[in-house]
Amino acid sequence: MNRVVRWIAAGVAIVAAAALLAVGGIYVVSERVIVATYPLPPSSFHASTGAEAVARGKRLASAFGCADCHMSNLQGGYLDFAGYKSRNLTRLAKSFSDADFDRAVRAGIRPDGTSVAGEMPSDAYRYMPDADFADIVAYIRSLPASGEDIPTPSYDLAARWRFVTGKDHTDQFYFALKPALDLGPAHAKGRILAMTACGECHVTTLTGATQVFAEGVTPPDLSLVASYSREDFLHFMHTGKAA
Repeated sequence: MNRVVRWIAAGVAIVAAAALLAVGGIYVVSERVIVATYPLPPSSFHASTGAEAVARGKRLASAFGCADCHMSNLQGGYLDFAGYKSRNLTRLAKSFSDADFDRAVRAGIRPDGTSVAGEMPSDAYRYMPDADFADIVAYIRSLPASGEDIPTPSYDLAARWRFVTGKDHTDQFYFALKPALDLGPAHAKGRILAMTACGECHVTTLTGATQVFAEGVTPPDLSLVASYSREDFLHFMHTGKAA
């Protein structure tokens, strides 16, 4: 009996050691990806000023999905689908310059050169017009610094595994130009809006994602919108109920 107990104990110890080794390997490999640095691109971006810009920026922050991750008050919070907390933009605005915001949101690079592309959909936001982004930053800067000062994300094991397996990236995968079909000047404004606001999930070509999202869905090719009437499409966008 004592021999059996010793065998079981030894087996448990071996399994535990293997598990610790695997977790350690995931941490080491993912950390290399997370702490990698990239050159800071030049930026001459400046936020807007004035009450009208702030009011417009508030609407655009909602339309472009800022509140989806940074919460309705832009103070950040835990994202269960991602495994980390989003930053508190009201506090970040006190230390970030306009150029810092520009690089983080539209180029995917933090001030220290590390990548935010695994968290920020910079591949889509790089198409956001200067005027729109300038008003969004004006709105962020108008908010009082409130709530928890959330640091750079500390990833859980599931999030780190996505880096190891290549399902999440912090490299040029996110920065390559992948524009949607250009149908001419008459559709230019809608094209940019769609690439920015819809491209986060449906990719910037608007041809749909190639992988299943954390929520268990795969965003489809948006050419299916052609099968909707205007009324049905507006109803779907406002309610989430398909035709």
